[in-house]
Amino acid sequence: MRIGLSPYAWVLGVRHFLYNTGIIPSREFSDVPIVCVGNLAVGGTGKTPMTEYLVELLLQKGKHPMVLSRGYGRKTKGFHYVLKDEAGDHLLWGDEPLQIKYRFPNVVVAVCEDRVAGVERLLADYPEDPWIILDDAMQHRRIKPSKTILMSKYNRPYWKDRLLPLGRLRDLPSAAHRAHCIVLTHCPSPLIPHSSPFTPYPSLNTSAPVFHTYMSYGEPELLHNSSQQFCKKSPVLLVTGIADAEPLRQYVQTHYTLERHLNYPDHHVFSGRDLEKIKQLLQENPSWQLVTTAKDAVRLMHSNIPGWIIPIEIQFFSEEDATAFSQLILER
Repeated sequence: MRIGLSPYAWVLGVRHFLYNTGIIPSREFSDVPIVCVGNLAVGGTGKTPMTEYLVELLLQKGKHPMVLSRGYGRKTKGFHYVLKDEAGDHLLWGDEPLQIKYRFPNVVVAVCEDRVAGVERLLADYPEDPWIILDDAMQHRRIKPSKTILMSKYNRPYWKDRLLPLGRLRDLPSAAHRAHCIVLTHCPSPLIPHSSPFTPYPSLNTSAPVFHTYMSYGEPELLHNSSQQFCKKSPVLLVTGIADAEPLRQYVQTHYTLERHLNYPDHHVFSGRDLEKIKQLLQENPSWQLVTTAKDAVRLMHSNIPGWIIPIEIQFFSEEDATAFSQLILER
């Protein structure tokens, strides 16, 4: 099925036409830097690691970043500030906003399904030199950001993919023209040959720079406050509920002794039965160590199951690329 013949494509095309022509208006906050992190595919492109990278970048530059997410999977509605100490319940705000709050406890993180209303609330409460990062907002056309970062996987770029249900795209490839840059994630490291971000990609139909990145995995950190020490020689039980766990599984298998991988769907809410299964495996195999992601950790936080988190960060292949990306984001 060609994209142009898909009924879903027609619906998307009409929607974009209405916004592009101004028939349906988009709200622009011209005096406020708003950076949108988004993608055209469903899950697994590295939006949250990029959001965290931007928060760190802006903090280093002396800015005051705030993160606004819709809070996928939450049971609440409307605008809410994410609070780390309010039982840490991911069902109130969603797992990814809570993950960001745990990493940056002094940064304002909020959720609101209406991004325009969310931005207005943030500006009313924090009017001093705000920088707002919209997490997963490329399809939210009611707001026009200052910069849009399009995330796409290196081994399955959007221009070689197809619309749902035949592929992984939830939006038209032509929507990429709104991006100020494209970030390819999960690139093989080292990437040979490594091209400049400003090397044209003929198939993209856009002049936006293309940055190549990879995922960096840190040393395991405790899931709970404890005096336990991680033993690299001990077997590992890997537990994940993310969109694409394969890169992490390969990393764990390469660097540790992976005995078993419990792989759940993205944003999976661990049931009592799930937790009992994990506890039973650890009890039956006392030498095993539970390893998970920061995103899964907020959904396992109150289980009291001992374990470790493997930090995941997005990295550029060179200082030159990182500097070029930083300049693009910071220029007003």
